[in-house]
Amino acid sequence: MLIAALIGGQSVMAAESVGMVTILDGDAVLIRGLSKYALTEGTRVLANDLVETGRSTFLRVECADGAIVDLGPATRVQLNRPSSRQAGRAGLYLLAGWLKLSAGKLPAGTRGSIAAREFDTIEVGGEAVERAQSGAGAVFAENGALHVIDRRRGAATPVALASGDFLELRGRDAARVDREPPRDFVAALPRAFADRLPSRIALFRDREVAAKPTGTFTFAEVEAWIDAEPAIRRRFVREWVAKADDAAFHERLEAGLSRHPEWERILHPERFEQPPVDSTTPSPGGAPPH
Repeated sequence: MLIAALIGGQSVMAAESVGMVTILDGDAVLIRGLSKYALTEGTRVLANDLVETGRSTFLRVECADGAIVDLGPATRVQLNRPSSRQAGRAGLYLLAGWLKLSAGKLPAGTRGSIAAREFDTIEVGGEAVERAQSGAGAVFAENGALHVIDRRRGAATPVALASGDFLELRGRDAARVDREPPRDFVAALPRAFADRLPSRIALFRDREVAAKPTGTFTFAEVEAWIDAEPAIRRRFVREWVAKADDAAFHERLEAGLSRHPEWERILHPERFEQPPVDSTTPSPGGAPPH
C-alpha cells in the first residue's frame, strides 16, 4: 500500500444497517436519536448514526455493501453506506477529522463517495484518504482514481485525481493538486491507515455486541452538528426537538440561533402563528356588522 511506503519513509431516522464495528482501539461515542452510547467491537451501526472518536482512537466499520470505513483520532462522521446517496450527495459524511474509504469490494458497477462541508469525494473504486478541518481539507487517492467536487465554488467541474494524487483545499484558494502527498500530511496520517488489516466481520456474525447506553448528550457534544451545513443540520430539528425542553440545551440553542435558524420555529412558535381574524372588521366595500 502506498501509505505504508510513505510512512515508512515518513431514533433513529432510518433503521437500515450500515455495518459493524470490527476494530476499536481507543474510545468512541455513538449518538442515535436522543441517546448516547459507548461503542465497542461487534456493535452494529445504523444509517445516520453519529460517531465521534477519541483523541487517540482508531475505529473500523465493515459495511454491509462491502466497503470498509476507517476513522482516525478526533473524528466526527454521520455513518451511511459509502455507496448510498442522500439528496444527490454521498450519505457518508465527514464533519471533521480523518477517514479512509476502501471501496474495492463494492458490487460491480458501484463506487463509493464521501461528503464534507468543503468538498465531496466521489467515484471511489479503490482506496481514498481524506481529512476535513475548519476551512480546509485534503484528499489522497491512495489506490485508484477518483473525483473531488470543490463545494466552495458551487457547481464547479469535478477535479480528477489519478492514483497517488493529492488534493488540498485551504481557505478560498483554488484547489491544489500534487503528484504525491506532502510530508506534513504523511506525518499526521493515523498510523493504522498504513496497515493492511484483514477483515474481521466473520468474528462477530454470531456474537453481535450491543452498544452500552450512557444517557443522553449535552449541547456541547453535538454543537458542531447543530451548526453544520443546512443540508445536514435540518434533520436534527425533528430528531432532537425534545431537547428544547431541557433548560441548559434551550439556552445554548437560543444563544447561537443565527447559526441554526431552523430552531427558531421550535424556540419561538408564537412568531409563526397567524394573527386571529377580527370578525368585527368590515370587509372591503361592506357594511359593518350590527
